Amino acid sequence: MKYKLITSDFDNTIFDGERVSPRVLKAIADYRRAGGRFVVATGRVFESIRPRVPEIGADDEVIACQGGAIYKASTCEVLDRFPLTPEIAMKAVRYYEKRGAVCHAYLDREFFVAEKNPLSEKYADFCCVRPTYLGRPLSSFLPEMPVTNKIIAILDEREIDDALTELAAILGPTAEVTKSSPIFLEVTSAQAGKGNCLVALARRLGIPVEETVAVGDNLNDLSMVKAAGLGVSVGNGVPQLKDAADLVVPSIQEDGVADLIDRIINDEL
Repeated sequence: MKYKLITSDFDNTIFDGERVSPRVLKAIADYRRAGGRFVVATGRVFESIRPRVPEIGADDEVIACQGGAIYKASTCEVLDRFPLTPEIAMKAVRYYEKRGAVCHAYLDREFFVAEKNPLSEKYADFCCVRPTYLGRPLSSFLPEMPVTNKIIAILDEREIDDALTELAAILGPTAEVTKSSPIFLEVTSAQAGKGNCLVALARRLGIPVEETVAVGDNLNDLSMVKAAGLGVSVGNGVPQLKDAADLVVPSIQEDGVADLIDRIINDEL
C-alpha cells in the first residue's frame, strides 16, 4: 500500500450533514487495519470535531480551525499551532465590522461573536458548539485572546468573491483568505492552512509527503490537495479544486472517499 496517510475534509466530503455513510466508515476501518492513518482536516473549531473522531474511527490526530492547529482528540493536547498575528486578526475583524458582517474569532474549543444573531445561532446548531456572545465589538475583545486560530465572516454569496479578493489584498502574504462554503470567508495565518498542517503532521508521523493523500470539496481544501502526494477532489467539489486535483472520485452521495480508500488498499493507486 503506497499511501500511508489520508487527510480528509469532513463536511461535504465524508459527512453529508446528517451522517458518515456505513460504507465510508467500513473503508476507513479497513484502511487503518491495513496500516494506514486516517486524519480529519476541518475548518471547524476543535471542540466541534473532537467527539466525531472516535465515532468515525479516525486516528487521534486532528487538523482543525482551517489548519490553525493540530490536536490530539483523546487528550485535547495541542501538537502544533499556527495562529494569526494580532495585527492581521485585528485588520480582518475591522474589515468585517466595517461591512456590517457577522464575524467569529476562534480559539481551540470555543468561538466568540460580538452580539447574538440568527446566523451565528444557526452555525452553532450545526457545529454543536455554542459561541460566547460578548455584548461588545469583537475588535475590542481580540487583544484579550491569548491566540486567534482563525477569523471568519458570514457573507452573502453575491458579495463573498469580491470580499475575498479585497481582503486578501489588504492582509497581504502573511495571511490566507479562502472560502469553506458559499457564505463563509475565512482568514488564517499563511503558516497555517490544511496544506501546511498536512506537511507538519506527516513530518511528525515520519511519513514522506509523497506517501500522503488529501481529499476535500472546497477552496479551503486546496492547499492540502496541492501539498499531498496524491491530491483528490470528491465529485461534488468546486471546479477550482477539481482542476488542481490529481484525481476526482465520485461525490459524497456516491461514497467517493470509500472508492478512493478501496483503490488505495488494493494498490490501484
